[in-house]
Amino acid sequence: MQSNIRFRRALLAPVFALLLAVSLSSAASAPVANFNIEAIRAQQAEIRTGVQAGTGHFKDMPQATRQELLSKQSEVLATIDGKTSTEQLNADEKLRVFNALEWIEAAINKAEDERMVCELRSTLGSNRKTRVCMTAGQMREARERSRTEIENNQNMGRRQ
Repeated sequence: MQSNIRFRRALLAPVFALLLAVSLSSAASAPVANFNIEAIRAQQAEIRTGVQAGTGHFKDMPQATRQELLSKQSEVLATIDGKTSTEQLNADEKLRVFNALEWIEAAINKAEDERMVCELRSTLGSNRKTRVCMTAGQMREARERSRTEIENNQNMGRRQ
């Protein structure tokens, strides 16, 4: 149990570091913190070894999830290849890396609805994009609320 907690803490540290970098980069005047990408590489190598061996946290993981996890890792590693800090990533790359790392964490912890997802959304009447971050569960609930509201509005229009 204690090793499980240590593993999760070790897994979360680089993810939170990248999360901080992404949130700092979304502020217009805030500088992006310089984080060591080597920590992310080391973490992903450790996870990859466990996934390929099918041991520990990964022994009960479905094969399809393992394959997707390895694919997300490849995406992350390709994006950060040759880089030493998050400052060398553009905003889209940071977003992709962050979302992939969040997916990997959720797959390992089996907490899909708790996975943080960030999107760049256009503001109505502006060319400026804003970063919106929510958990996957919150996004799903927002979609369902919107769908319900649209259906209710359509039904009210038919009654008149």
